[in-house]
Amino acid sequence: MAQDSGNTSKAVELTATKQSREVAARLSVTARKLRFSTSRRSQLFKAVGLRPRPLEQVIQKVSLLSAVLLLVVPNLASIYYFTCVASDQYQSEARFTVRSSSPALGKNQLAKVTGLPTTQIVQDTQIVTNFIQSKDMLTALEGKIDLRKIYGDSSIDPIARLKKDASSEKLLDYWEDIVSVKVDANSGIVTVKLRAFSAADSQRVLEAVVEASEGAVNEVNNRIWRDVITTAQTNLDNAKNQLQTAREHLLSARNQSGVLSVEGSSTILSTLISTVQTERIGLQQKYDAMLGTVSADAPQMRILKREIDSKQKQLDQLNSQIAGQNKSEQNLADVSVDLSQRELEQSLAEQQFATSMKTLEQVQFVSKQQLLYLDTFLAPSLPDEAEYPKRALWIGVILAASLAIWGIVVGVLSNIRSRLT
Repeated sequence: MAQDSGNTSKAVELTATKQSREVAARLSVTARKLRFSTSRRSQLFKAVGLRPRPLEQVIQKVSLLSAVLLLVVPNLASIYYFTCVASDQYQSEARFTVRSSSPALGKNQLAKVTGLPTTQIVQDTQIVTNFIQSKDMLTALEGKIDLRKIYGDSSIDPIARLKKDASSEKLLDYWEDIVSVKVDANSGIVTVKLRAFSAADSQRVLEAVVEASEGAVNEVNNRIWRDVITTAQTNLDNAKNQLQTAREHLLSARNQSGVLSVEGSSTILSTLISTVQTERIGLQQKYDAMLGTVSADAPQMRILKREIDSKQKQLDQLNSQIAGQNKSEQNLADVSVDLSQRELEQSLAEQQFATSMKTLEQVQFVSKQQLLYLDTFLAPSLPDEAEYPKRALWIGVILAASLAIWGIVVGVLSNIRSRLT
């Protein structure tokens, strides 16, 4: 009996020992799993056989959803659009330069008349290039081509076509997107490229653009000549008024002095002085000859004396009319100064009037010629094949962008998950 109970206790001990070893082995395995597992709570739950928390489930679902929304959907949509929906776009190209000419007048006279320096061509080239991409270009194209019909046709894919109810601002934005302008800084060559959804439309629209640009250059010419002619006419009117004023001043001075010409009056006075002087000398000689035989108080001698004094007085008056110290009366010298000043003013006014008249005649002569013109050496081309859209390029760009965005989202989610441990 004692032997049986001893055997039973040994069996129980062996069973307990075996169970303890099995538990120790299980704990050892669990510890080893925990040691080699990451610190994330979800893996910890998995290692110990527990279910993850609801937030972990949310993060997993968001990760899966982000992969679908940021990777699968955009790339499938881009592949479908660029391979099945996107309309072909044809690009036409034209090249031209803005040149200047200086006909008839020559460079120096042209710059003098118009004030148009050589560097002005650079500015005018910029004016043309800015005009091409402006609302004024769209206005100039109205009546020639219907942009809304060409770019808003229902056969064009919805993303690329112009909306039928697009405002003028939206139309300008669309226009700036389909036309490009580039200027070579060294040669001044302007390259214009324009896209349309058919080869014929791209060429036709670009031809209208070049024609409208030529019209803009012609308008620059017209403005230049209008300003130049207006300025020349204004200068001529001012010169005419100055000449009229100078003539009136000269006429008034002549009427006031009673002298028509200083030279003529001087000649007349000189002749009179010479005549009177000759007569006085003759009378004086006669008086001296008779004085030897006739008394000075004799009547005939007194008469001769009075005639001699009269001639002398007449000489003094004539001399005073030419020049003298008597300021109470105006002499010929004073009149000469005043009239010379008036005549000089009239002469200068006549020269200014003649110069203004000549300038106006020159401007009117060359006004029908162009100072600026558009030299199109590469006419708008008719493209053979569509260059846009760049299907493979855009598909690759969208793939790279979606991968980058999805990678950022996954990194953010991983960061959030790591912070929960």
